[in-house]
Amino acid sequence: ESETISLASITYQNFFLLYKKLSGMTGTALTEEQEFKKIYDLSVIPIPTNKKVNRLDEQDVVYKSLYAKWKAVLKECLEIHYQGRPILVGTSSVENSEIISSLLR
Repeated sequence: ESETISLASITYQNFFLLYKKLSGMTGTALTEEQEFKKIYDLSVIPIPTNKKVNRLDEQDVVYKSLYAKWKAVLKECLEIHYQGRPILVGTSSVENSEIISSLLR
């Protein structure tokens, strides 16, 4: 039972600051450039991709109600499923995962 007792805690930011050197790679650091500079005194250097991006960025869709949103998500999931294509649905919470799971049953 002594293994479960916390003797200290530290935030990730302060933990990382214990190191003399920090580095990393991510696709989202550029949007948080000011935070990296303020907290870690680090610069963010973007490195261009070696191939042309062929992703199609479509416009955001805003729904009048939560019901309409879930209905649209279900419709798109079913369309993709009927084409025999795999689909990964990401949600912002466990509760939302359970909702979409129950809709897909």
